Amino acid sequence: MSPAKKKNSYIISVSVATGCYRHIKIDSTATLLQLHKAIIDAFEFYDDHLHVFFMDNSAWSDAESYYSDMMEGEDRYTANYTLEKVGLFVGRKFKYIFDFGDEWRFQCKVMKVLDEATESPEIVRSAGEAPSQYWDEDEELDEDE
Repeated sequence: MSPAKKKNSYIISVSVATGCYRHIKIDSTATLLQLHKAIIDAFEFYDDHLHVFFMDNSAWSDAESYYSDMMEGEDRYTANYTLEKVGLFVGRKFKYIFDFGDEWRFQCKVMKVLDEATESPEIVRSAGEAPSQYWDEDEELDEDE
């Protein structure tokens, strides 16, 4: 009988702008796709675009990039890699980009590794109002002025 696998969770700080961040607690066995969904939910975005994680913290680098499975021609899809497999540790920074047209850039940093499992991702700390994913109809640009 093999020993039970140790259960871990991460607290990952995800920032979209100065003063606007969410700390997300998520299990180490969650996939990058599940982290993507947790980020989108945390910032109240609609999940209707491609996404990518750059684990080397360099946007558009090919070194350690993991793409949405809707992206053809890529080798590494977010649905196929767990957080524990991409080598997360306290202090590790990485970038997450959502919507290649508007290119929402999120800065991520592993804040803590916990000795416990997490049933489903949860926001454990929040600061700042999430930006609007799309222009509000009330915010139309007036080109006559």
